Amino acid sequence: MFGTIVAMMGMLCTIAYVLTMDMFGPIAYNAGGIVEMSQQPESVRKITDVLDAVGTTIKVTTKGYAIGSATLASFLLFNAYMDEVTTFARVPFKQVDIAIPGVFVGGLLSSMLIFLFSAWACYTDGRTAQDLLIMVL
Repeated sequence: MFGTIVAMMGMLCTIAYVLTMDMFGPIAYNAGGIVEMSQQPESVRKITDVLDAVGTTIKVTTKGYAIGSATLASFLLFNAYMDEVTTFARVPFKQVDIAIPGVFVGGLLSSMLIFLFSAWACYTDGRTAQDLLIMVL
């Protein structure tokens, strides 16, 4: 557990660098599209192709960082949950057996909630964008 906490703190120490990369990534990633839409000469497009490659690399790097930090955070949260259950029930809780149907179904349903909330967020975002367009037009 201590090693995981140290790894999580190590990832948090570089968060400023990763956030900076995350902000620069879309600018570099969309450079080619911006040049193409603005009908610039082919020589400009050759320069922005390099920026597109850099933007793609940055995007992949920051996604990997996000996945790694989310994995570590969920591991630590689940460990904290198991410690709380042990304290509350006064019975050692050391493992989760997904072969028990109730545990399996609970895990399946709780993992599906993420997609439900994401769908609601996307729907709300789309509806808000549509309302904004109607206001502007």
